[in-house]
Amino acid sequence: MLKWCSGIGQANRARRGLAQWADQAVARSVRLVGGGGLSVPFDGDPRFALLTVNFYTTHYLKLMLRSLVEQEGVDRLSAVVICDNHSRDGGAPFLRELALRAGRVVLVENGWWRNHARGMRVALRALDRRDRNIESSQRANVLLFVDPDVLFLRHDALSALAGLFAPGSTAFAGELRRGLFPLPEAQASFLAVRRDWAVRRDVSPWVNHGSPAYWLQRDIWLRGGQGVDFRSNERGYALHRGRTAVAAARDFEPWSAYATVANRDPHYMSLPHGRKVWEFHEAAYSPWLTEDAEPGLLRLLAERLS
Repeated sequence: MLKWCSGIGQANRARRGLAQWADQAVARSVRLVGGGGLSVPFDGDPRFALLTVNFYTTHYLKLMLRSLVEQEGVDRLSAVVICDNHSRDGGAPFLRELALRAGRVVLVENGWWRNHARGMRVALRALDRRDRNIESSQRANVLLFVDPDVLFLRHDALSALAGLFAPGSTAFAGELRRGLFPLPEAQASFLAVRRDWAVRRDVSPWVNHGSPAYWLQRDIWLRGGQGVDFRSNERGYALHRGRTAVAAARDFEPWSAYATVANRDPHYMSLPHGRKVWEFHEAAYSPWLTEDAEPGLLRLLAERLS
């Protein structure tokens, strides 16, 4: 029995490894050949596009959006781009209606090759398509990659990020970890990158990996870009629940390689009171998350993201 379980575990690791290798090879080749998309020069006035990927996590995405629109810097959001990776948790009608009613919300539905990193790449291409049709002065010049199971806690999170980018010397900002890789790496769950850096041909895109944005950050470091340590979780700007999509995959797509990840328990960024903080805020927003409350949530989000 132990040998059988060990064999299954090895096979699952091999499946995940093969899926990661294939995505990395294709994504980096496409970047080298075709470039990374629409480059928007940074003019000293940070304008954010929030990019996120939904994979059977609509409940948490609603939470994230509800907390996002309370930001004092919400006017700095040029766009909110949601890539839905073929979720079948009942959230599709809500997301489609939101995209119809909220002018700054873009929804793109991805039906194949549905890993998280490719979802971010698909979201970025959707942003490019939108921005080619608007005034250059309104285009986002900073990409804010946010997981759907992130809550905005402090109302000045976007303002604080804007302050880091305003001088023009910051290429990316996030909660930096040191020692895991040769160069410091900001956790991908809450990462802001200047768009002109993120789309460079000589900078890697997001790739399917345990740290999907490390190669992007590594290439920026190596080409002289500056990363800034923004302690989003530690200082209470935001809180990442963690592993939510892994648990959802177990429930909805148990045959997928993603569902074979062993640890699906939320980590709350290892903060001592992370679980309590999350549960407190989730309970506070819970009246907005019921089926009966959807019309009101749509009205609020549409009003603040139009």
